[in-house]
Amino acid sequence: MNLEKIYNEEDLFPREITRYEKRDYGLLFYNEENKESYDSNHAIIYENQSTNLSHVLDDILEFYKGKGIKPIIYQSICDDGYFERIKSDLWDYGFESFSEIQKYMVLSAESTIIPNGEIIVQKVSEWKNEYGVEIFEKAGEPWEIDVVKNALNNSNTLFFVAFYKDKPVGMTHCHVTDYVCRVDYLLVSKEYRNIGVGRALINCFVEYCRTNGIENCYLWPDGETAEKIYYEAGFRLVDIKKAGRAAYSR
Repeated sequence: MNLEKIYNEEDLFPREITRYEKRDYGLLFYNEENKESYDSNHAIIYENQSTNLSHVLDDILEFYKGKGIKPIIYQSICDDGYFERIKSDLWDYGFESFSEIQKYMVLSAESTIIPNGEIIVQKVSEWKNEYGVEIFEKAGEPWEIDVVKNALNNSNTLFFVAFYKDKPVGMTHCHVTDYVCRVDYLLVSKEYRNIGVGRALINCFVEYCRTNGIENCYLWPDGETAEKIYYEAGFRLVDIKKAGRAAYSR
């Protein structure tokens, strides 16, 4: 387990799903065709590289406003408390800053999941429109369609689809970079929740990683239910970070 590589990947993972420009202070991720996706549209800044904060904020505002995208900034996951220290500066530039707790879990134990035998999970490499209609739209997250399509252009993307009675009902996609595997997203159609689709997906992913010798697999759970499922799959809590976010509000 290499936490340094994991945290670096957490900062940089959007480069797998969207376009970006480099700056001395960080990166600017953007997708003008999918402005609703926060993962695809935000700046990541590093405290030790943001020596002139006014210049940084001016540049971020000009960049995103010029593209018609709401300016959003993420602090580096390793810069604990950075946005709290510059809260007043962010506010002066029209940004409301906040923090969210992220629990980092790493695959380090055997899975105890017994999948629902009626749910078939397949690793796929090509997009089908039925995935968008039956999974993303019925889950109420159509903006993620473009995210996954972009991810599938990369050879390091792992994409698993769950089928129930031959209908796609859930998916998870991940990527492997520099010996780190990040679980990017897991989504289940609202019509087919609570029948074991999420467990079947994450169990298939875990089996694939073990079979193919993929190490440093990590994720951060969104809620207690997800955390319980990931624990059953073999993920264990290794750290808790306070992620800083700032959204333009003027």
